[in-house]
Amino acid sequence: MGLSQQAASLRLAELQRAGLVERAHSGRGLAVRLTDRGLDAVETFLADVGANMERGKNTLGFRGTVFTGLKEGGYYISLAGYKEGFTGALGFVPFPGTLNLRLANEAMVDQRRRLDLLKGLEVPGFADGMRSYGPVKCFRAKIAGKHPGGVLVIERTHHDNSVLEVISPVNLRRALDLEDGDECAVTVYLGEGWARRR
Repeated sequence: MGLSQQAASLRLAELQRAGLVERAHSGRGLAVRLTDRGLDAVETFLADVGANMERGKNTLGFRGTVFTGLKEGGYYISLAGYKEGFTGALGFVPFPGTLNLRLANEAMVDQRRRLDLLKGLEVPGFADGMRSYGPVKCFRAKIAGKHPGGVLVIERTHHDNSVLEVISPVNLRRALDLEDGDECAVTVYLGEGWARRR
């Protein structure tokens, strides 16, 4: 690292205070290991670097089959705090509901995991006097090659990484004539994206 022992010790102390590493005496030396939070920070950094280094790779393509969820998406998206947040982040007022897609294969599930590590656009959390609602990360998207939209990355959700949760200014089921079991394609933008430039 090109640091003196004193400077390295100070750097490690900073990392420990930030909760990124743990230090413990081991024999005559000092053992240092990443915490879970530190590992998440490294994975996020590597994912961002990887995304930036893949020439021309500023999109991820997904395919999945439509299925009916628990109908919670419409409720949350209709809340004023989220509605305003999505409008500011994505540039459109979202239809009050999500389109749930069960991803087509394991490669796409891996891509969905990658979204957890990338920065995305953050919709801030808020409180309405009765309860508080956490922040939501999203990415701009294009649905079926024609409709602007967003893909949600929600920390607390009933779905695992095999599911893509999609929003749009239109009722996607109606606009694309989709029923449960139908396939739908989604392009996710890792940069500014089509939906914002419209």
